[in-house]
Amino acid sequence: MKINKKKYIHLFRSGFLILVLFIGFSRGFKQSSQPEYRNNQLQRYENLFTYLEENNLPLTDFRHLFLDPRVEYYDNIAINYYKPPMMDSYSSVFFHSGKKGYEIEEFINTFEDQLNVAEQTYGVNKEAIVAVLFVETKLGKVIGKYSVFNILSSLALADSPESLTKIENHIYENYHYLDYDQRQDLIAFYQERANRKAEWAKAECASLIRLHLESHIDILELPGSYAGAFGYPQFIPSSVLCYGVDGDNDGKVDLYNYTDAIMSVANFLSHKGWDEEKSNQQKALLRYNNSRSYVANVLKTAKYIKNDMVF
Repeated sequence: MKINKKKYIHLFRSGFLILVLFIGFSRGFKQSSQPEYRNNQLQRYENLFTYLEENNLPLTDFRHLFLDPRVEYYDNIAINYYKPPMMDSYSSVFFHSGKKGYEIEEFINTFEDQLNVAEQTYGVNKEAIVAVLFVETKLGKVIGKYSVFNILSSLALADSPESLTKIENHIYENYHYLDYDQRQDLIAFYQERANRKAEWAKAECASLIRLHLESHIDILELPGSYAGAFGYPQFIPSSVLCYGVDGDNDGKVDLYNYTDAIMSVANFLSHKGWDEEKSNQQKALLRYNNSRSYVANVLKTAKYIKNDMVF
């Protein structure tokens, strides 16, 4: 059989041309759709971005964070009793530096020197420092497994029209036994609370990003409580910036480091008015956690440590 070379060359050239056009189209589609995809991902956070820029955080310094696949928006976070999902895992070396589960007496013996320095420097009783760390995280054993970044960035959107509508729908679905006026009052209450939470979360999100820029912490891997606090003493980001202490002089404030945690707790309480007067101790602890039962628990634990253990 005689082969028509010209025909095959023509077919080959045509196929090659189609292939080139297909690859070019695919690349063009990806290039054109990628910015669109990125913009869709970022669009929900535009109001937060505006707030952050107004607070002197350049857009180029943080915008990329929100495109990371670890970022998740918790759309029900403003609804009462909602708790975000726990992190599956976290791997940042920032808070994996020789972690050990201490009991109170062992902790006191191990960190006696640091506790003495903290007491002398800040005027806060050693037993009170230990009590705070014990009540907050059982001396570092229970630090929380919620994504601090996702909590704060989601809560910062609690005042969005979408979130406020979810609150309204939630009230109508779950409180249908109330009359119209009662439901309206409840909606107004929760929406006002959402507005307050959003303002607080925006400020804390700004502080968290500043920590990221200053300390190079992988804040997307940062575990903490469902209220957005983290570290052995459970500080919120603004408290880390204001009261965090580099106790071991290694150039960074690391609240997953016991020396830094001890000094930071003492510094916080000192700035909030801690002294020998019980009433001032109670006031300082209320600034740490606005709960009377929390304050009573810390003071009771501190009394136990002072009376039953020897430094």
